[in-house]
Amino acid sequence: MQIRRLTNQDIPDLLLAINGAFADYIVPFQLNSEQLDFKITSEDIQMDYSVGVFEDGTLVAFIMHGVRPLDNGYRVYNAGTGVLPDYRGKGLVGQMYAYIVPFLQAQGVKEMVLEVIESNQSAIRAYEKEGFTIKRKLLCFSGPLKESKGNNTALLKPLSSLPWDTLSDFWDITPSWQSDTRSMQLVPPSILGAFIGDELVGYVLFNTTKRRIYQLAVNPNQRHKGVAQQLIAAIGQQIPAESIQINNVDEAAADLKQFLEKQGLQNDINQLEMTKSI
Repeated sequence: MQIRRLTNQDIPDLLLAINGAFADYIVPFQLNSEQLDFKITSEDIQMDYSVGVFEDGTLVAFIMHGVRPLDNGYRVYNAGTGVLPDYRGKGLVGQMYAYIVPFLQAQGVKEMVLEVIESNQSAIRAYEKEGFTIKRKLLCFSGPLKESKGNNTALLKPLSSLPWDTLSDFWDITPSWQSDTRSMQLVPPSILGAFIGDELVGYVLFNTTKRRIYQLAVNPNQRHKGVAQQLIAAIGQQIPAESIQINNVDEAAADLKQFLEKQGLQNDINQLEMTKSI
């Protein structure tokens, strides 16, 4: 077997390996080439920071890494770890980390972050063995939205951009990697802004094709006026009678959890965000 960093030429083989590794996953999924390209772009995945195991030229295990600035260095995000079924139980994940971590350290990486499904205890133990610790629980919601007309507290407008640098003033929680502002700038979603007068008081970022909400936030000074309800009602009109998703809501956001459940969404799966300093 050969362990090496990946290159852009490996992307077609990576697609095959992803689909082979995740066909029997807790939440099975398959990607096509367009979806993988979207993932690579939106999550800042860098092939030369990613690693694979090859057997007779076939990619049988991999770790994809996204890379973003962090203080005076970088943070890497595990955008997916997979091992083909016939190669599990051979310690390949540990071997890949042993290979790639010295390279990451040499590039100035200070922190590694990943997400793992809470019920996947074997994966959690494997990551703990590599030195990762649990940072927070992330809740995932899905389902059809209840019909709602909302109210007229705010004027809703489709927007082409947002004041990205100040959006954190609206937040109680920090978005996870896939929903972070950087991801939204790389592959812009649809945006609805809520205005009272000339003031932006709330917004929602979403993708009608993927039926996914990335961010929903209201200015703390303008809450409990029905603004979030207006925004959700507008989403329901654009994605009628279909199941939608909002992933990786920090467990600490109890009010948001309650609000989403009132809209008809179910907290059907949880993930743990784990980090490791290097």
